[in-house]
Amino acid sequence: MNILKTIKIASIFTLGFISSSAYASPTEQNTVDNGDGTFTYTQKITGSSTSPHYIKPSGYGFDEYSWFNEDYGWQHNFADYNNDSYQIQSATLLVRGWDVDSEATHGQNGEYDGIAVDGIDLDPGLLQGTNNTWSETFFNVPLSSISDDGLINVFLDIDMNHNQRYWATTLDYSLLTITYLEINNSPPYQPEISFTPNTASSVNDDLTVAIIGPTPADPDNDSVTYHYRWFVDVGQGYFVDDTFAGKSEHTGNTVPSSQTNLGERWRVTITPTDSNGIVGTATTITFPTIGDSDNDGVSDSDDAYPLDPLRAFKARTPTTGEYTLAFEDLWPKQGDYDLNDLVLHYYFETITDSSNKIKQINFNAEFVSRGAAQANGFALSFDGMDEANVENATISIEGNAQETSPEAGHSGELVFVLMNNLHDLMPSSGEFEFFNTMPGDIKSTKNVNFSFSFIQAVNSWELDTAPYNPFIFSTYNRGLEVHLPNKSPTDLADMSQFGSQDDASLAHIGKYYVTSGNLPWALNITSRWKHPFERVDITIAYPQITPWAQSSGLNSPQWFSSPSGLHCWKCQ
Repeated sequence: MNILKTIKIASIFTLGFISSSAYASPTEQNTVDNGDGTFTYTQKITGSSTSPHYIKPSGYGFDEYSWFNEDYGWQHNFADYNNDSYQIQSATLLVRGWDVDSEATHGQNGEYDGIAVDGIDLDPGLLQGTNNTWSETFFNVPLSSISDDGLINVFLDIDMNHNQRYWATTLDYSLLTITYLEINNSPPYQPEISFTPNTASSVNDDLTVAIIGPTPADPDNDSVTYHYRWFVDVGQGYFVDDTFAGKSEHTGNTVPSSQTNLGERWRVTITPTDSNGIVGTATTITFPTIGDSDNDGVSDSDDAYPLDPLRAFKARTPTTGEYTLAFEDLWPKQGDYDLNDLVLHYYFETITDSSNKIKQINFNAEFVSRGAAQANGFALSFDGMDEANVENATISIEGNAQETSPEAGHSGELVFVLMNNLHDLMPSSGEFEFFNTMPGDIKSTKNVNFSFSFIQAVNSWELDTAPYNPFIFSTYNRGLEVHLPNKSPTDLADMSQFGSQDDASLAHIGKYYVTSGNLPWALNITSRWKHPFERVDITIAYPQITPWAQSSGLNSPQWFSSPSGLHCWKCQ
C-alpha cells in the first residue's frame, strides 16, 4: 500500500482506538450459536453506522457515488479477539458495491477499487463487479488483523489507476463474518510451500504448489487440510478471483496450462485448517509472469533480453544508419579548420531494464580519418554519473576486446578514455602523412566498440542524450580538450585557455568551444558525412555551414548535404 493510502487510514481512525467494549453500535451485530459447538459472529457497517465504526464524510461515502479523490474507510471490531478459548474457523469480509466496472475487457483503464485492512491489501485486493449492477466481493481477512487488537480497519481506494477515464462507485454495506469454535486447541502452523515454475514460466507449464512443511503441521498433532484460492491478473495490473477473470474455479494445488495465457500473472493463497475446523495463517505465493523467462515483468515477446532480469529493452541512436563526429584539434586557435583531425561514424545503444532505467550503454564506431599531426586521444564523458556505480566496461578495437575502467580524477562525471593516441589506431603510411584525408588516400576504416554497465540502473533523465559528451584531448597535454559546442569541459581541462585566441567561450553562461562567429571546433552531424580534404577550410568545402553557425542552427540545417566541388574526401 502506498504512503498516501496509509496516511488516509491513519487520519480516518485517529478518534477510534478505544477498548472494544466502549464502542458504539454498528448498524447490525449478532452472534449465533450454530448448535455444533461453533459460533458465527456478524457485524454490518452501512451509511447509518455511528462513530467510531463509520464517520460519514461530507458529500461522499456509503450510499453516495464517490470518485478517485473521495476515498474513505470504516471500522469493524471483534470484542472477544483475546479470548484464548476462541479459535477462528473462518473470517471473511463481504463488500456490496454498485456499478463496479472492473471487467477484464477494460485492461488497465478499468475501474479498480482497492480494499485494504489495517494497511494491508487483501486478496483479491479490489472490488469486483460489472456495469450498473450490484456485486458482492468476498475477501479473506488475515487472522493477524483480528488477533492484534480486535479492530479491523478497512479502507477503500477508489479508481486507483485513474488513467484515461473517471470511475465512481457506491457501497451498500460491509459485512464481517467470523466463525469460531470454543475449544482449548491451537490453530495449525502456517504452511511451507514449494512451487513450480518458480523462476520462469511458459504457456506450456502447469502451475503447481506443494506443501513441504512444517512437520508436524499442527501443534496439537491434529490432521490438517489445505484450501487453495487462486487469483489471476490478465492485464489489468491487479489480481482478481480466477472465476471473475473468466477462468474455471480452481480449488486444488494445480492450474493446468490450458487455463493460462501469455502475459498473465497467477497467485495462490493456501490456508491450513485442522480437524477441528480451526484456521491457521495462510501463505500466499505469486508465480512468474507467463512467458516471462527472467521474471522481470516483461514478456519474452517484448523482451530484448528474455533471460536477463536486469535488461529488457534496447534503443538505438540513430534508429537506423550512423551519425558523424568531426573534430578540429588546434583549439583555441581556429587553425586550418578542415574538421578532419578526427572523423568517425557512430551509433549508440541504450539498454534499459523493465522500469526503463538505463542499465548499459554501447558505443559502436567506425573511425574514418585522422588529419591531425599532433597526437590526440578520444574519450566519452557522461555528466552527472558516479564512477562507484560502474559495474564493468569493455572496449574492442578491430575485434580485440579488453576490459577498461573510468579515468581517474573526476567528480560528478564519468569519463572513459577509449584511445590515448589516435596515431596508434590510424597510422601514417607510405606517401600519406595522415589517414584518409588526402586525394588517393583510401584506407580501411577502423571499428571500435565500447560498452559499460551500471551497478544500479539510472533514470534516463539523469543522463544527457546521445552522443552524451564526446571529446578529443592532446595526448601530451591532457588539459587541452575539444568538445562539441556548449558541452562542458571535464575536471581535467585547462580552464585558462577559454576566451583566448579564437575561442569566444563564456563559461558563466555555459557557452563553450565556439568562435566569435559561433563556429564550433567539433560537429555532430546526423548522417554519414564526407569530410573536407586536408587543409581545406570547411567553409569552402561546405559553404552553407557559415549561415548555419551564425544563426545557431536555424538557417541551412542541411548544410552537410551540400559539398562544394571536389573539396571533400570521397565526394567524387
